[in-house]
Amino acid sequence: MTITIKLSLVSVLALLIASPAIAAQRSATGGDYYAPSATIEQQPTVAQTKEAEQGDFYAPVQTIVQQPTARDLTQAQDGDFYAPTSN
Repeated sequence: MTITIKLSLVSVLALLIASPAIAAQRSATGGDYYAPSATIEQQPTVAQTKEAEQGDFYAPVQTIVQQPTARDLTQAQDGDFYAPTSN
């Protein structure tokens, strides 16, 4: 084993041993902690209530399917999709 592999194995082993010890020392209240507070219930507006009663907010749009061109069809029949074409 080369010295690089040996040092890598030692550093991984050291991290595996040190990580739980460091995690155990951290305070549970440290970091992003938000004290509990009274929750305000939000009431919907009249417009929001109407939208919910009417159903889906977005009206459906007719989908346009792109039809293959004659050139696309001939390329598909030839079987070579990646051949360079001259314009």
